Amino acid sequence: PKGPGKRGRPKEETLALMNEPLNKRDFENGKNMYAASLCSSCHAIRGEGGGIGPDLTQIGTRFSAKDILEHTIDPSKEVSDQYASTILVMKDGSSILGTLVNEDDAKYYVSQNPFTPQALREVAKADVISKKLSQVSLMLPGLTGKLNDEEIKDLIAYLVAGGNPDHEVYKEKVAQVTK
Repeated sequence: PKGPGKRGRPKEETLALMNEPLNKRDFENGKNMYAASLCSSCHAIRGEGGGIGPDLTQIGTRFSAKDILEHTIDPSKEVSDQYASTILVMKDGSSILGTLVNEDDAKYYVSQNPFTPQALREVAKADVISKKLSQVSLMLPGLTGKLNDEEIKDLIAYLVAGGNPDHEVYKEKVAQVTK
């Protein structure tokens, strides 16, 4: 990102960027901002990227640009059970947070680092007193904080387009992508 970003600015100010229709956006810059903001570490678009979070190829068909930006800024606003982390409360009073990948009769297998999801921690079920889903997203807030306004618009256009360079957000005519 070229920045400068505006870390800590009010959410409403950032969301106001979506009050204007997205059109004539820069596909390559949006794709670069997707990588620079670490989106591709956890999310896939068009078969490329991580698998920890939901695939974002069709997100623009389900949500408005403003909704996409809001959930990017505040990922814990709504956490799907399908992607929620699990909290294991241990007998010793500690807790373990991560993605419950598997379990058998004796152990839970938990991925605690979304950047190395294959690294699993084995937790003996005998040491666990409770298991529940977390209301806090694994996705970190503020990942777009280093982006300037135009970089944010290009990122959101890339998400709305589902990584498709032929989408209307890259065309001359004004795209009606807000719902």
